[in-house]
Amino acid sequence: MMIGFRLPHDGRSCMSESSTTTTPPVVVQPGEQPATPRRRGPSTNQISIVVAILAAGVLLTATTTDVTKVSQPGVKLYPDGTPYLVDQAGDWVGGERTGLTADEQLLLPKDTEGSRRLFKSKDGNELYCSIVLAGRDVTSIHRPELCLPGQGWKIQNEYTQSIPVAAAPGGTLDVMRMNASRAIQFPDGRTAEVRSVFAYWFVGKDRVTPYHWQRIYWTAKDRVFYNTNHRWAYILIHVPITGDVQEGSAVKSPDDAMKVVARFVQDIYPSLVVK
Repeated sequence: MMIGFRLPHDGRSCMSESSTTTTPPVVVQPGEQPATPRRRGPSTNQISIVVAILAAGVLLTATTTDVTKVSQPGVKLYPDGTPYLVDQAGDWVGGERTGLTADEQLLLPKDTEGSRRLFKSKDGNELYCSIVLAGRDVTSIHRPELCLPGQGWKIQNEYTQSIPVAAAPGGTLDVMRMNASRAIQFPDGRTAEVRSVFAYWFVGKDRVTPYHWQRIYWTAKDRVFYNTNHRWAYILIHVPITGDVQEGSAVKSPDDAMKVVARFVQDIYPSLVVK
């Protein structure tokens, strides 16, 4: 979905993670222009290590299907067990809260829970925030890199960035950032390419990471050594670059969109996680 204009939504789930990157996090200070990160490809040894970790995680998870314990989630919940997503945070006001779509409910395990809202700030910025909470089944969460292309998005690049968040462990929150574009068609027949920034991270009980491989590693470790299935929450923020279609928009570039992400995260983070 897009902000300021509405894109067709095919209902497919976008509950996912991405490939890892070795690029050091870039600290985003609201109001500052972040430096362009230097992208360095992983070495053969690094790729081998990641592949080995993922393979071991899949194998161990597959061989521990009799896990009997389930961890407490790392995000706050409503009384009905759905992820808590506040309706106002700082200058941000949320719209109606919705859950998983009908298609998502068919595709995902029955005990998967979700919450999402459209948020608007007093200065006119808009974004979407969604939370997907896994149940006992580890397949509740999938990489956005898999589903976004199926919805027409082309991912130009992705890397981690650090956002200063006082309430986060160590005072910063690392998120995975994806710069993406998509072709749309207007009612009058005109077409245009629009861009967006997606940022996501995972929250577990006393654990936070932007990396899929690290989530898989912790999941396998908990299942093997502690007989516990870890209930991960996947938090995704989507900020369209509205300057592509609206004159006078303040969000004209991916870095502008990332500044919006940073301000929103700083305001909403304390209301999301369990201390």
